[in-house]
This record gives sequence, structure tokens and C-alpha cells, in this order.
Amino acid sequence: MNDTAIKNFCTWARNALIEQVETRMRRFSVVEANALPEDATSVDGMPLSPDEQRQRSELLRLQREVGHAALAERAAYTWFNRLVAIRFMELHDYLPCRVRMLSADDGSFAPQVLKCALDVQIEGLDASRVMELMQTGDDEALFRCLFLAQCDELSSCIPGVFDRVGSAMELLLPDGLLRQDSVIDRLVTSIPEEDWEHVEILGWMYQYYNAEVKDAFFKSKAKETPDTIGPATQLFTPEWIVRCMVENSLGRLWMLNFPESMLCQKWDYYIAPDAEHEDFIRIDGPEDITLCDPACGSGHILVYAFQLLFDMYAERGYREREIPQLILEKNLSGMEIDPRAAQIANLALAMCARKHDRRFFGRGVQADVLVVAPTKFQRDEAGNVIELPEDAAIMADQQFIDALEHLDEIGSLLNPTEAQLAALRADAARFAAEAGGSSLFKSSLGEKLQDALRVCEALARKFDCVVANPPYMGSSSFSPFMSKWIKKNYSDVKSDLCTCFIERAFGLVKPCGYPALITMQSWMFLGSFEKMRTKLIAEHSIVSMAHIGARGFDSIGGEVVSTTATVFAAGQPGVDGVYLRLVDPVGEAAKQAAAREAIANSDCGYFYRRNAKTFTQIPGTPIAYWVGEGLMNSFSKGIPLGEITDTHLGMATCDNERFLRLWWEVGVSKRGVPSNYPYNYSVVNWVPYNKGGIFRKWFGNDEYVVNWSDNGGRIANEGAVMVNESLRFRSMLSWTRVSSGSLAVRLKTQGYMFDMTGPAGFGMHDDLLYNCAFLNSSIGKLIAQFLSASLDFQPGQVASYPVIISQDKKPRINDAVVSCEGLSKLDWDSFETSWDFKRHPLL
Repeated sequence: MNDTAIKNFCTWARNALIEQVETRMRRFSVVEANALPEDATSVDGMPLSPDEQRQRSELLRLQREVGHAALAERAAYTWFNRLVAIRFMELHDYLPCRVRMLSADDGSFAPQVLKCALDVQIEGLDASRVMELMQTGDDEALFRCLFLAQCDELSSCIPGVFDRVGSAMELLLPDGLLRQDSVIDRLVTSIPEEDWEHVEILGWMYQYYNAEVKDAFFKSKAKETPDTIGPATQLFTPEWIVRCMVENSLGRLWMLNFPESMLCQKWDYYIAPDAEHEDFIRIDGPEDITLCDPACGSGHILVYAFQLLFDMYAERGYREREIPQLILEKNLSGMEIDPRAAQIANLALAMCARKHDRRFFGRGVQADVLVVAPTKFQRDEAGNVIELPEDAAIMADQQFIDALEHLDEIGSLLNPTEAQLAALRADAARFAAEAGGSSLFKSSLGEKLQDALRVCEALARKFDCVVANPPYMGSSSFSPFMSKWIKKNYSDVKSDLCTCFIERAFGLVKPCGYPALITMQSWMFLGSFEKMRTKLIAEHSIVSMAHIGARGFDSIGGEVVSTTATVFAAGQPGVDGVYLRLVDPVGEAAKQAAAREAIANSDCGYFYRRNAKTFTQIPGTPIAYWVGEGLMNSFSKGIPLGEITDTHLGMATCDNERFLRLWWEVGVSKRGVPSNYPYNYSVVNWVPYNKGGIFRKWFGNDEYVVNWSDNGGRIANEGAVMVNESLRFRSMLSWTRVSSGSLAVRLKTQGYMFDMTGPAGFGMHDDLLYNCAFLNSSIGKLIAQFLSASLDFQPGQVASYPVIISQDKKPRINDAVVSCEGLSKLDWDSFETSWDFKRHPLL
């Protein structure tokens, strides 16, 4: 698939369609200011038909409701979506008329439908109008008539994507559809027909359509809103990752129930359970299986699940044409806050069904893709709900009402309780009954409550498998409501939306079911998720994990997003799992090849079997599946480094421009050096300052001095964050806190202050030497990989590293450290940036 061509078209088409839609809005006076009255019968002398008057009135209402720019964006995407859908269907011969709508048989931009306009069979097409337009020779008007008729016919087949003719959006269909370099021209000519072979192209086009919106959102560092959270968090999952998750959740469930099945031979990423495997949900056949994607986006996961389910039905002897309807009605469910993404998911599943059933469009079957839409209640200026009477059942739960009004942000993260559902059912029934057709207000309220009940009952369902690529968004981007709500409802995982979805998945799945999610890898290691890991291991199991690491998504280019795809067994602790360590290969293709190799050859070196309970032996319970028994035992045999070396963050000047200098920027008479410690503070105003620096072991990175006037009194009075006096100017170990590589520790003699970016460890001199050797060793590097996996070497983390003291070997090890320090010092002093520089070694 030509990703570049698709991305270029989609980003261009979005801007072109918005511009063309706004031209139509101006033409019909759907503008932000000085618009004509809603009941106007003409615009600039152009008379409006009754249908155009009605459509214009509806557009003005929408404009007041959502805003001018949002209306233009909505209309542009509406037509983009329909053009893309029709293009896919015409190339697969899925259009009911069996005639190409946008192109010719030879692939050129010459709509075949224009050549056979009198004979084309489109339900509801006005033949007399077609004849009239053909006689006038107005191909633009004729194509517009045929195109809208085709959309109207498809509205009964795929109502989530197409509207009936006469809808307000019809008025905003751009002009000049047949012009050279139009959106249709580029759609047909810039994307090769072979790229349309697979339905996944629909999802890719949706992601690329939103690419500029997503980039602008994260560049602005703004808080999310209901309008931005959907496009900003859409990330199309690479196919091999989708297959890995679905095959090891849905596929695993099938094979455990039907071990004689041959389907697994087609699954490249399926990992067969051990002989002693977890308990599982018993099913009698494919109709019993339920799978949900609670953040389904454009439906990529649902599409692959459809394929697996189709094979399951076929293996059990079902007829091909009856299978699609069964899958959509019995097996698959999706949830999504972005209506536009949900449209694509609906469309993609409809295309999957049409592939196997020529009459599918006439069966009236719709995919179960729920748009998790908010329910807004009228409030007064003080924010009090005034639409609901005080005795309404849900009025007793204001937080629930707030959640209902923000469902376009929190989406499927809402897990309604039985009490909340009961209250909502009671109110929905009451106000529907009280309306009796006589009260428009009560009828509207009853409809609102019925819609809210429909959404909440869907959110309360349980499934056999829950598979998702949930949104990734850190808490710093949450809106005020989202931030408060997440802290209250997902306190252990509140740092990112994707980790909230891990917890939510266990609420959506049945006991012994399989949640499978690809998320950021941060939950595996960071201290902020320790409670989550502890609870997860105590109550559930990891049955398989593809630890992808960084650069597993080619579609996001230079962004470094470290991910892991995990399949859990709900409610079954203590089950052994399989882990694939794919962090070293770079790029989708390399990681995909490594995953297949590991599954085919468990002796490859990056295939591991572990019971997650073993991780509890390690401080913080990191998911350190690759750690061998010897290293694991070091946590019981050794002692935490912090017991013999006291680790601390350093000070923060809070104004580096004022208080820090490179050492050569300060006169010798005003600057102290470690060899002159203790200083004469009446003379020395600047003292050595350790600020971390580049990757360097044993010695070096002596570059900065800090203003220490009045023995530090001046900088303290200016608001600097100081360290205790007992830690100042002492011999220490030091390292760079945030690194792009490994931990590198250096020895510092007396005479330094140290920064937050250059933490330090203090203790007896021989202990400092020994621990320096340990931290700079290959063993220290291995331990840092899982205790400080984010490459932020916090003092508390380093203090937890296990040290095994060998009193016999300690003198020899310490002598080696002194030698290494000396060699590193010679190297550092050979350049002018060292304050002990004498002469370049080459001179």
C-alpha cells in the first residue's frame, strides 16, 4: 500500500473540502455574521426552493449549536467519507447499481455512470430529471443528481454513513466535482486501484485525514476537548499487532474449546497454551462468542475479528451467506466517542459482510458500533440541573449526571453501577409515560433519558474477549473535568488514558475472559503504576505479551512511543505466560519478523516463559520477564544499595541564567576548585556544580559553577531549592538523572554542590568505590533496564538496586575502580574543557 500517496491525498482533501464547503455556505448565507433570516426565500437574488429553504434553516440551527468552523469541518468530512466509501464499493463491484460512480472501467477519471445515465438502476432516481439534464448537456448537474441518488439508495443499506436525500448536508456538497484536480479526480488518479484491495485502507484514510488536527493539538499543548480528543488519539494499529492480540484472545478461546480445530495453522502469531493452562469460558459454537473493542476507532480490530469468526463459522458448517449477519448480530461490538470514526467502523464491517453475502445490503443488518454520545441537561447560570425535577431518581447522584454530560470525553471508561442503571431506568420509564404525547418538554426529556439508558446498558455489558488499542494521552492534556473524574474513578492508573483502559477492560470482560490491549509500556515499570501491577498480578495473569518497545508504529514517524501488546486472563492469578522481547529491532517490519521468528522458535533468545507472580520478588513489581533466575535471586541475597549509600536529588537554582556559569566564564580568583576545598568563602563566589552531563563513567563532566555568594545565602534568598547542609560539598557518586542510554556513574571528591539533574549518593569511601563498580557494571545495566526502564534514574530507584557485598573481593574491586577513575581523569584532562588541562596529549 502506498502510504505516502494516501496520506498526501487525505491531508490535501481535508483542506480542499473545507474550503469548498465554506464557499457553499457563503453562497446560501450560512455565515457567522449578518446572515439572512432563517425564513429567507432567496439569497442575493437567487430564489431558494422549499427544500433549500428547509436545508438552510437546519444548517443555521446546527451552526448556532456547534459553531461555524465545526459545521464546515463536519460537512467536509461527511462528503470525504461518502466519496471514499463509494470509491471502495465501485472497485469491489459492491454498488447496488453495479456501475462505477467515480471512474471509468480503465481506471481514468471519467465516471462510467454518466455514459449510462438513462439505463443505470438506482432506487429513487428521477428518470425525467436525468433526461432533462442530459438534454441540457450539463454534466456537472447530471453527476450531482446521480451521485446524490446513489447516496440516498445507500442510506438504507448503511445508514450510519449515508443520509437520505434532502438532509441539510446535501446543500453543502461542493461544486465542480468533475473538474480537473477536483477531490474526486485526485481520489481516482492519485491512489492506485490495487491499494483499495483490503478494507483496512478506510481506517488509514481516516487517520491521515486527521493528521494535521492531531499534530496541531499536541504542538499547542492544549487541554483536550470533545472536539479534539477523538482525532488526537486515533492511531491505526499495525496489522500484525492486531493479529497477535486477536489470535491470542479470540483464537485462544476457540482453540481451548475445540483443540481439534485446524484454524490455528493459519494464525501466524498464535501462541499455543501449555498443557497446564488457565481455566476458560466454555462455548458450544461460534454463536456463543462475544468480543468488544471499547475504543474501536475505524474498526481495524473488529475487521480482523470478523475474519477469524467467519472461519470459525465456516469450520462448523455454516453457509457462507448466513455467516456475516450472525457475526454482526451475535459476536462483535464496538464503542467509540468520535462519530466519524464510528462511521468508518460501520462501513468497514459492512464491506466485510458484503464480501461474503451479495444480498447483505438488503437485509437491514447493522453492525453494533455504539457512539458513546453525551446527554446534555438544561442548567441554570449557577450550573444546577433544572431540566430534571428534584425527585428524579438520578438527581441523587450528581456525579453520574456529570459523567453522562461528558461521555464524549470519558466514553467507555464509564462503568455504570446497578444502582445508577436502576435509577436511569426508573426515570426513563416515568418521563416517557408522563409525557403521554401532550408535553413536548417531557417527551424531549424522556427521549434524552432513553438515549442515556441505551448507552449505559451497552457500557454495562460483559464480553468473552475485550481487544483494544485505546487512546494514548497523558494527564497533562486532560480537561479539568476529565482530570478530576479520572483521579476519582481510576486513581491507580490516572497518569494516562491507555492505562485507564487496561483497568476498564477487566470490568468489561467476563470471568476467565481475555482482555487484550496494546498500550504504552510505562505501566510495566514506572513507580506510579506499582499499585496497578500489584493488583493485576494478585487477581489476574498475563498469558502473552509482545513487548514492542520504541518505534513499532511506522505511521507516526519520528515519535518515540514505546508500547506493549498484552493478553490477560481475567480472574486467574498464577498462570504462566509467554513474553516476546521485541525492543531491539527497529521499525514495524523488523519487529513483525522478530515476533514470527520467536513464535516459531522458542530458542531464538527473545522468547520467555514466566509466571507473573515471580515479579513480586523485585522492588516495585516491574514486569521484568527477561530477568534470569540468578539476577532474580540477587534481590533476596543482596541488600538495597540505599542501605549503604544514601541517594538524594540535588538542588534547583530556579534561575540557571542568573546563577550558573561554565567554569571558564568566571575569573580564577572568584572560583573554587575541588582541590582547594574547603574554600575561603570571603573570596570565592562560585563553586563547582555537578549538573549531570553526557554519558561518561568514572570521572568527568566538571563543567559548571554555581553562584555561592554569602555561603549560599544569596541563592537561597532568591528562591532556590536547597539541599541539607549535611550533604553539601561531600565526596559522592554522581550520575545524569535522565539519559538516552545507560546509567553512568562518576566519583566526585569533596567540594561540589549538585543539581536535581545530577543526583548523588553518599557514604563511606570504600562503599562509594564498590557501588560505583556495581552501578557501572553489566549487572548494574541489566538491573537498570527494568527498575529504571524510562531512563530516568531517580535516586529512589537507584537506592533499590540489589548489591551483593563480597568482602574478599572488595579491595581488588575498589583498586580497579581507582584505576578506572585515574584513566578517565587523564582522558578528561586532555581537553581544554577540563580545569586541570595542561597540554594536549598530541603536542
